Amino acid sequence: DAMREGLVAADVVVAPSRAMLAALGRHYGTRGGLAIANGREPGGLAPEAKDGYVLTATRLWDEAKNVRALDRAATALPWPVYAAGEAVSPGGSAVTLEHLVPIGHLDAGRVASWMSRAAIFALPAKYEPFGLSVLEAALAGCALVLGDIPSLREHWDGVAIFVPPDDPLLLRLALRSLIEDPRLRNTLAMRARRRALEY
Repeated sequence: DAMREGLVAADVVVAPSRAMLAALGRHYGTRGGLAIANGREPGGLAPEAKDGYVLTATRLWDEAKNVRALDRAATALPWPVYAAGEAVSPGGSAVTLEHLVPIGHLDAGRVASWMSRAAIFALPAKYEPFGLSVLEAALAGCALVLGDIPSLREHWDGVAIFVPPDDPLLLRLALRSLIEDPRLRNTLAMRARRRALEY
């Protein structure tokens, strides 16, 4: 109720995607508003020679980021899947990962280094207002495998592979297809970087 009162009283509502504006309308009765995408200076996120690994970088404990699906998908992949980020929530609950390789919380420089060398970035999110880590990975020249949700489609349609967030098998197949097809991987990485530079 408090959120609804605040949003309805605002002179203008701004969200990082049209999908998020629509969600605010559905849940809180707002009308209109401005979609202003997040932005990021590309400095420090240039592609480097790519190594054979998949990376995710997010709040690993956050169910909305859907790292458990990526953990299940990582079984039987020929490349390791590294996970950067906090595994313990502010409330103290922790996510248990069986197949991802946790690399912990990294500062911005170390995240950029990992992204610049990663061939593939995966974020099978169930919910994501924009996806700043996706933008950073695209600037770093990663091929993208993302959850098929409206906000990620809005910004990355045509330059990423999308998978249903609740289907680890399709996620594994998507990752394997990019691992086994360097031409497709490089093409998608170049397209994603070109799109990212618009932000």
